[in-house]
Amino acid sequence: MNRIAIAGILTECNDFTSALITQADFERVELLRGEQMLARRDGVVGGALTELAKHDGFTPVPLLFTSASPGGALTDHCYQEFHDEIMAGLKSEHEKSALDGVLLLLHGAAVSVSVADIEGELLKSARAIVGDQIPIMVTLDLHAHITEKMVTLSTALFGWETYPHMDSFTTGARAANLLVRTLKGEVNPVQIMAQVPVLTSAINASTERAGPFFDLMKKLKSWEKAGEILSGSLFLVHPYIDRPEMGSGALIITDADPKEAAAKARLIAQEYWDRRQEFEPEVWKVDAAIAAASKDSSKRSVLSEVADTCGGGSAGDCVAVLKGLLATDRSIKSIYPVVSPKAAALAIAAGVGANISVDVGGEIDPKWGAPAKVNGQVLKISNGDYIYHGGVWDGAAGHMGPTAVIRVGAIDIVIATFPTYEWRDEQYRSLGLNPADYQIIVVKNPMNYFMTYSDIASDFYIIDSPGPTPATCKALTYTQRQRPFFPFDQEVPNPVRLFVGRS
Repeated sequence: MNRIAIAGILTECNDFTSALITQADFERVELLRGEQMLARRDGVVGGALTELAKHDGFTPVPLLFTSASPGGALTDHCYQEFHDEIMAGLKSEHEKSALDGVLLLLHGAAVSVSVADIEGELLKSARAIVGDQIPIMVTLDLHAHITEKMVTLSTALFGWETYPHMDSFTTGARAANLLVRTLKGEVNPVQIMAQVPVLTSAINASTERAGPFFDLMKKLKSWEKAGEILSGSLFLVHPYIDRPEMGSGALIITDADPKEAAAKARLIAQEYWDRRQEFEPEVWKVDAAIAAASKDSSKRSVLSEVADTCGGGSAGDCVAVLKGLLATDRSIKSIYPVVSPKAAALAIAAGVGANISVDVGGEIDPKWGAPAKVNGQVLKISNGDYIYHGGVWDGAAGHMGPTAVIRVGAIDIVIATFPTYEWRDEQYRSLGLNPADYQIIVVKNPMNYFMTYSDIASDFYIIDSPGPTPATCKALTYTQRQRPFFPFDQEVPNPVRLFVGRS
């Protein structure tokens, strides 16, 4: 009987916001201990468990799995508590009866205030317990920051294959499958990561629409489907952490063939570098975008205030576009999301139908701008609960916390207490609001909105505004990630760097 330990801490961090992630943030979203994990039938945990169940003689040993909506860095206390609990469980189980393998279900862009590489540190601690011979497979978001420590301490790393993210289940299954094959002696995986110094937003990095990331992922996966490699992962590093030696690129896993892994990883990474300019988006100033979207009332437009993406770690309380809407013709039907706990509480206390004056936004992470002065009527009140449909959160409950809608002219402002991940339009729909009823729809994500609004909207605008998740990294000041790197530097000598895994 092969005993497989399973554990994970999954969230994406942002070093440019002051809103830190605490244990309460994980508890509000997902915190599973021990056998609670075995009930999962979806997500990366469900994928790993489902795959292990297909093979006789493989028993999962669940330790702890927790996930949270992206935010700032984890507090050191939060990270240390989860780290220590996982390692205590791993040590106990390994001493009870030797473990045969480990599955770590992680993100790849998690940091704490003091720890620059949470995934690498978890691997280091796990290796200290189980030794060098036991295979450790790791699942990651394709926006992971792949470090040399992660490559050298793991047996195999697996990135999600889709963006927008829809394959956490199958990625969990892929990792479990290769672990089973490795333990059966069918394969001897070796991995090499080829990295280039490219930091860009994810706006031009869809795997569902034509573009540079689509093309590179297709090429890499064609090798996998043809059996030329065991696995291939393409990584666009999450650029909103500020850590040494960040970059994007490709990780290739072969069956005991490091030379082939290096050649293929280098080829993809070089093409990534050669196409670096294609990853930079076209952006609009707030006033220009609103003016263009307002011209034709028969057309519906989507404005992406991407610099305030909660799914990238923003607090969700930047209000540059809201200020622009309030300053223009308020008769244009518009819908706008924002996180502003004090404003939500005041609106809820006033009650539906009340006319109130309130400051909205700029209260959690105020360095990105002052709040907006709002005078309007409370339209709706909600507990902020909703259910996600599809993708990595499919079927999961979302919690905006106490939420209110204030109407100013024809502008509906959805004011939540907590930041939440935007997938489709679940937050709006939970309040009985239909985005199709509005001429201007404001979203705060770089990519997911296409799934919902491409059928009902004719124009899409990426907004250049203040915030910790801007459309271009040129808007950020890095201190840990030293230059040269793109987009600040157009040319870098010998841009491809290799990380060689275990053999």
